[in-house]
Amino acid sequence: MRVLILGAGAIGSVLGGFLAKAGYDVTLLGRAWHVDVIKREGLRITGLWGTHHIRTLSTATDPETAAARGPFEWVLVCVKAHQTAGILPVLSTVLGPSTLVCALQNGLGNYETLIQAVSPARVALGRVIFGVEIEPGHVHVTVCADDVLIGAPDARFPSADAVALAQQLNASGVPARPTTSIMTAVWAKVLYNCALNGLSTLLEVPYGDLLKHPVTPSIIRAIIEEAYHVANAQRIALEPSTAAAYTELLFTTLIPATASHYSSMLQDVRRGKATEIEALNGALVRRGAHAGVATPMNALLTRLVHAKEHWMGCGSS
Repeated sequence: MRVLILGAGAIGSVLGGFLAKAGYDVTLLGRAWHVDVIKREGLRITGLWGTHHIRTLSTATDPETAAARGPFEWVLVCVKAHQTAGILPVLSTVLGPSTLVCALQNGLGNYETLIQAVSPARVALGRVIFGVEIEPGHVHVTVCADDVLIGAPDARFPSADAVALAQQLNASGVPARPTTSIMTAVWAKVLYNCALNGLSTLLEVPYGDLLKHPVTPSIIRAIIEEAYHVANAQRIALEPSTAAAYTELLFTTLIPATASHYSSMLQDVRRGKATEIEALNGALVRRGAHAGVATPMNALLTRLVHAKEHWMGCGSS
């Protein structure tokens, strides 16, 4: 199998690295500061899933070089949510006649953007809920709350292909499984990110510390309650079915499993990069406004993160 990782940052490097270690032909398309080191020295993966040094990866910093490595069976889209629209021209360059695409991204709206340029019959979705820290040529897996989930957003995408990708990832060393309810899973990740990422970024603490203060748990509850109101207005099936049940799951299981992790949003701010807040809490605010649902806590959190971006000099990349 020939695979292109489009957006070889933290998550993309882990996925591509394990697939390459398993013997697949993998090309990483990413920023020079990271992939040029991998080209010279190989990719180091450390942390939760062991220590590995992969030297069989191909690298590219531009679409033309990446396309020359094709045709690809899969393109795994791992760019930040605010970059999705910008990579549509790149997709047109690297897609072959039978290439399938899987978006493994945070937030809402990525799928709707991708199918503007790629047939829905070729676009799957993935949900990633493991944490990674990155430095040039090195990614460190810090936490994992659940398997990677791969699924077909609707009947237009062949479910057998989603199952096959999940099995290949799992066999490579990345815990993964297929699902028949990927949209529910994507929304569950949105709930997790909306509840934790903004607060972790503003307060500069790991997820576990958010439960140690008397005020922050009540803020998290309000964020989740608003998100459930928005999802219900849009007739999105969520699991668990109530905000109270999800909050209990978050506080007793999900946060403890990732207690030491600092959000990728905080990592972005510290590097002077724009965050994904608009695809997370901001998306809930926009969807709530469209449905007539008030989302004051999510709106406040979105504005505060934008203020932090401003004061930290964050750019768009």
